[in-house]
Amino acid sequence: MRIGIGLFTGQVPPGSGHSFAREYRETVELVQLAEAAGFDSAWVSEHHGTSDGYLPSLLVMLAAFAQATSRIRIGTGLILTPLHDPLRLAEDAAVLDQLSEGRLTIGLGLGWREEEFRMVGVPFGEHLARTVDTVEILRRAWTGERFSYEGRAFRYDRVRVTPPPAQPGGPPILLGGYVDAALRRAGALGDGYIADADDLRHVQKAEALMEEGARSAGRDPASQHLVLMANAFVAPERAWETAKPGVLHQLGAYDAWDAGHDTPEHDSLETDLADEQEARRTTAAGTPDEVAHTLAPIVRAVNGRAEADLMVRLHYPGMAFDDAALAVSSFAEHALPALRAEAGA
Repeated sequence: MRIGIGLFTGQVPPGSGHSFAREYRETVELVQLAEAAGFDSAWVSEHHGTSDGYLPSLLVMLAAFAQATSRIRIGTGLILTPLHDPLRLAEDAAVLDQLSEGRLTIGLGLGWREEEFRMVGVPFGEHLARTVDTVEILRRAWTGERFSYEGRAFRYDRVRVTPPPAQPGGPPILLGGYVDAALRRAGALGDGYIADADDLRHVQKAEALMEEGARSAGRDPASQHLVLMANAFVAPERAWETAKPGVLHQLGAYDAWDAGHDTPEHDSLETDLADEQEARRTTAAGTPDEVAHTLAPIVRAVNGRAEADLMVRLHYPGMAFDDAALAVSSFAEHALPALRAEAGA
């Protein structure tokens, strides 16, 4: 069990007093701190055309992570696959894998906000075909050999992507999604699955269906990688009160987008749609010992997998750098050893 930090989303809520330059600089500083403190990975997430500037360019940000660190893995959770040209994505990822000396993991998602598809002129109904094609195109492109491809969404004639990635065969590809077909697809096409960890029943179901998909494709189910994301925040006191505004913005933004915000018809983002009780339930906030106790069942649920990560979010939109930095340091000093001991038990 590896333990990473993320998702970093680059959001700047109105009235936070942050600039994007400051937000990005402090994000890189937090990743440096996380590496020095003993975290194993750092992850970013993508959206487009949002009022709070949700990070739209993941591989650029990860390039900054790569240059500021030397050990931790860096990953996307998730790239909105249908919005990207597969060959350009293959090239950018290969360069980033070289820059990081083989530390990149690629998480791919289908996307769900129709406004983002409209922005770039991609029919929403093509999201599955484009994603499935992209996985195959990435694998062929990362061989460094010339190839042709004819899929449902993309066709290429004798193309070649250079340079190849640093990792033989390319970075691991993880797939997201919540329906049963997506879980099976993660095992059949991808190298694993990435999802929220707040519902352990879903985690257990996801693991079983991911392995079922792998077996159906003649792949080793035990080798599949499982990455679970958890909201958390640690502080010696008033942890939830410190994290609350950022958590409500984080979760409220998704509720607002689902309600049609950040579109030409509703060109603003009101994040007060978040359910505070649900936000509190799904955010492990407290002292390091309390948070480690809350997260321990997640570690136990996947203990024994050859490849498993717990990704813990400790920074939220608009949060002061000092609060986030203290949370990272405190989690690393107290909660990390307890969770790693749980994984080794």
